[in-house]
Amino acid sequence: MRASDDVLFAHLRRTNADFARRVRSIEPGQWADPTPCAGWDVRALVSHLVQANAIYRLLLHGGDSAQFLVIREQEALGDDPAGSFDAAAANCLAAFGEPGALDRLVDYPFGPADGRKLLGLLIADTVVHSWDLARATGGPEELEPSLVEWVDDNFEWLYTGVAEGPLDPGSTHRYFAAAAATPADETRQQRMLRLMGRRP
Repeated sequence: MRASDDVLFAHLRRTNADFARRVRSIEPGQWADPTPCAGWDVRALVSHLVQANAIYRLLLHGGDSAQFLVIREQEALGDDPAGSFDAAAANCLAAFGEPGALDRLVDYPFGPADGRKLLGLLIADTVVHSWDLARATGGPEELEPSLVEWVDDNFEWLYTGVAEGPLDPGSTHRYFAAAAATPADETRQQRMLRLMGRRP
């Protein structure tokens, strides 16, 4: 791996560990609580990230857009939500680490992507959903600054050309709400969240 790829893998490991820690802190009565993601309760949010890891691994191994769109809507937690996330994240990380995986073109349904961009998108998705989970469950909302800075610095690379993404001028806002106006004295974390349609 090149140095920049080492950074990507380190970021994925770090955000996975942060998300897993937050999942383990969910109280039994919080799984049906609403989240900042419209239509998703806490269980649906965690299931989404389990499925994201499974789907990205599938794409790296030759899966197609049709499979992506079907699988992403399926519930994936079973009786052990934390264990389900840990297993899916580990398997996906291993797939990204396979020889040639980062340069492999994948059948991503929202635009052209190779494995490296897919890895970046998974990092960003996990970072922002860590905040979503914190907001939903009353946990600490401060994210790891190095992860926030990386997502903010690479926002255009990540989302340019991604249909229905936060930079898509024709978005229907199905997945990302429209960004609010820029406030005064905005922090990097607030900016990243705002661009992803959140209201921090």
